[in-house]
Amino acid sequence: MEIWQSVKFTLKASWEVSKKLLILYFSLQTILALTFIIDLLSYKEIIDTINHTKTILGLSLYGVIIVLLVYYLVYKILDGISNYTWNLLDSQLAVYLNGKFIDKLATLDLSIFEDPQNVGLANRAFNRFQFQFKYYLKAIIDVYTGLIKLLISLSIFFFVSPIIGTLVILANFIQIYINSKQAYGVFLIYRADSEVKRKFEYIVNTLFSKDTLPEIKLYQAFGFFKDKVLRVYRQFTNRQLKVEKKRLTYYTLAGFLPTFSIFIYSLFIANQATIGIISAGQFLFLFFNSLTFNGTLFTLGQNIGHLHADSLFMKDAIGFFDLKPNMSFPIVPQSRKTELTENLKNPSIQIENVFFKYPQGESLVLKNISLEIPFGQKVALIGENGAGKTTLVKLLLRMYDPLEGKISINGIDIKTIPEAELFQIYSTLFQSFGKFYFTIRENIEMAANKKLSQEELAKILNFSNSREFVEKTPGKFDQQLGSEFTHGIELSGGQWQRLAIARAYAKRSPVLILDEPTSAVDAKSEMEIFDRLNKEMKNNTLLFISHRFSTIKDAERIIVIDKGKIIEDGSHESLIKNNGKYAKLYNIQAERYLRGK
Repeated sequence: MEIWQSVKFTLKASWEVSKKLLILYFSLQTILALTFIIDLLSYKEIIDTINHTKTILGLSLYGVIIVLLVYYLVYKILDGISNYTWNLLDSQLAVYLNGKFIDKLATLDLSIFEDPQNVGLANRAFNRFQFQFKYYLKAIIDVYTGLIKLLISLSIFFFVSPIIGTLVILANFIQIYINSKQAYGVFLIYRADSEVKRKFEYIVNTLFSKDTLPEIKLYQAFGFFKDKVLRVYRQFTNRQLKVEKKRLTYYTLAGFLPTFSIFIYSLFIANQATIGIISAGQFLFLFFNSLTFNGTLFTLGQNIGHLHADSLFMKDAIGFFDLKPNMSFPIVPQSRKTELTENLKNPSIQIENVFFKYPQGESLVLKNISLEIPFGQKVALIGENGAGKTTLVKLLLRMYDPLEGKISINGIDIKTIPEAELFQIYSTLFQSFGKFYFTIRENIEMAANKKLSQEELAKILNFSNSREFVEKTPGKFDQQLGSEFTHGIELSGGQWQRLAIARAYAKRSPVLILDEPTSAVDAKSEMEIFDRLNKEMKNNTLLFISHRFSTIKDAERIIVIDKGKIIEDGSHESLIKNNGKYAKLYNIQAERYLRGK
């Protein structure tokens, strides 16, 4: 069943790319496959002409040779056009598949990518199916042309003897059926089951990641990784050997039937040639048909095997394109979008009686959360790790929906707001921010979603304290990032974080959310960044999560979350006076700071 799904998926996508090129290529391949009969007839005509036996064309030997010259020239021209058509189709497929993949990615909600299996599926689909797709399409076409040749050969068998023709068909049908039920035995771990692939890929990616490789080197853990890789390979190959043994046994036994049927056919035509019923040329024609039939059948079997095995690659692509968002955003007419845009200006956030647990989790992460954040307020969320701070941000961004309760913006339920209009409200810096190995300019313009002048870039980089280190790079604003690229450089952790802050600021949304925005930044830069935040965000909402009380205490409002509940809400001064959880955490950090001095 998988093979037919893969064939259907491949042909449908190819049809969407270019109907004309696909039809033209199939037509040319059909014509070229049909010329197989001309090759056979050419042998007959030459032999019978030499023996002065009646021929189809009735030409001299020189005439036959001239006709063959014209045929081969026409064949070369058609073959050249066919190859060029394939290259055109292939180039358009590459562009189409890249675009189609990214378009599909854009339809998936953020919660999809919280699942590592979905991330792995998307990665495999993008990295493999693009190059595999054209090989799969080529295999489909090769199977198609092989079937044309087989039908011609079988027609010739029937013409010679209906009984022998039936025998050949039955023998080969049994072989093809048996072989199609057996996996094609190629020892590629990327054709293994999903769990084995994920384990193997994780180990290899960890081994070659610049984030983990230094520790592996320091721990001298290469022996550990070698053992892990070989163990996965042994498990895979042991299972594969059993499958291959079974496949080869069936393949060998099934191959006896066509061999015996062709042997009987060869004896039959040899007898007819001996008693003079057919000429030497006709015998050669029929004999070469049997040889060509065997070769075509062998190639067809290989191509069907490739279709079967490579359907595992295509399965990843099909699986990715079959992914459905966990939640849907409403689609509204343009008039409603315009109305919403107007109503969502100066957004105030209302969170009412929200309960939440993760889909795979057993316990509640947030419990009866209610709060309102007026537009323009500077709010700090604090709490110990796992308290639910980042989860609350994910709900605001509608990465998930609450189990109970409601989140609104200016009184409008966020479930009724289209994706683009909702995300336009927020600019977010996640704790695990992205490192985009583009130029510095591209990093900022990607977030701003527009081209920026030198002055605009300078202002944005100044805001995050990034301009100083950017100006020191050889390429300045157009400096390539990533040491693996030509003239690329690697940034420090703090520099990457400051660049990420610049990206968040560049979007210029009315609500800026920062999750641990200065965890890798030095104290001086941190102070300067927050000074600018307080100044630049006077007319915007600022919501940030931090464990550093030096930045928290300047917030207008501090919300303390503990075990999924809001336990304190107020200014730094009021919470210190309250002498609760906040005061305790603040005093512990202050004491450590003084002790450190």
